[in-house]
Amino acid sequence: MNEELDLSENKRKQSKTAVLTEEEKKAHHIASEQKRRENIRSEFDRIVSLTPTLTSSENRSELNILTKSADYIDKLKEENEKLIASCRARGISVPEELIYKGPSSQI
Repeated sequence: MNEELDLSENKRKQSKTAVLTEEEKKAHHIASEQKRRENIRSEFDRIVSLTPTLTSSENRSELNILTKSADYIDKLKEENEKLIASCRARGISVPEELIYKGPSSQI
């Protein structure tokens, strides 16, 4: 009985993979890759919209986008540190969640 189940399961697996022709597999792969690229492009557009030092008319290379975005994040971190120091100098307590501690170590 177990052997019969194993045989029928193997036939099902084979029939599922045999359903798609090589052309269909290639078309599916191409469509998946296009969707992946579209998602990446969309997220880069989002980064551009959030980074004031980037304009839509300038060079949109990934390196330029990532460099200017990192520079902007560094600037925000410095501003955050100055504001915290200013608050503390005036005796104003700053909630812990407003203090940047770097990326979380949980990956």
